[in-house]
Amino acid sequence: MNNPIKDALMKGQAVIGTMIVQVREPAIVQLFAEFGLDYMFIDMEHGPYSIETAANLILVARLAGITPMVRVGETQYHLYSRVLDAGAMGIMTPRVETVEQVKKIMSYTKYPPLGVRGFSRLAAHVNFSDINVADYVPYANENILNIIQIESKLAVENIEDLIRVPGVDGVIVGMDDLSLSLGVPGDTRHPLAVEMLERIVAACQKQGIPWGLHIPDTERLEAWIKRGMQLVTFSSDIWMLQQVLRQDVKILRKAIGAAQQAAQR
Repeated sequence: MNNPIKDALMKGQAVIGTMIVQVREPAIVQLFAEFGLDYMFIDMEHGPYSIETAANLILVARLAGITPMVRVGETQYHLYSRVLDAGAMGIMTPRVETVEQVKKIMSYTKYPPLGVRGFSRLAAHVNFSDINVADYVPYANENILNIIQIESKLAVENIEDLIRVPGVDGVIVGMDDLSLSLGVPGDTRHPLAVEMLERIVAACQKQGIPWGLHIPDTERLEAWIKRGMQLVTFSSDIWMLQQVLRQDVKILRKAIGAAQQAAQR
């Protein structure tokens, strides 16, 4: 399967996706596809997903036409190989800070001669079909989308070197963890946090690397889209539920209160 997200990014186009952190029901994947999302991340850093659950969600995504990607929990070979063999078409690695780490990521996600990924004929990434390995390997190496997540002051200081490593296809900024690293926990609008974000954006734009944010705020995302953001990662399963509940339950509580006051008159 061609990777439509990578194709779009390389053409300079913007794409919209989201992340699932808790929901394990495959129907949510179909729901995201039905309402026009281009991609979804399965969060295996903070989420409770097992490899079996992730594999089922990835399979549904491939069939539904939404690009499945995974945020792994750590830079370890087996965390990449298993989700890639399950059919993940993109990887996001959190807490990236050094060139050595980026080189490891590329090695673990690419087949020889570019990396050390082992090959399996018996997995979803080849749609369980007979393939020509010599033809498939270079295709797979080119097709995988590798995104690094920038979440610390050190990562910002090293950003230009990090994105120069061959194989880095995109950057997503983790604003909450970045704010923690800067000593302003949770204040993602703090001038220091904004300054760091601007440095990341400038470096990516200079190098021609697609970049993005993962936040639940459509107004802020709109503003950054105007600045050239391509990886528009909007909200998550839990954020979406929180936003609806926060707003609509208040409306209903207010209506109940008004009805009770009217009945007492």
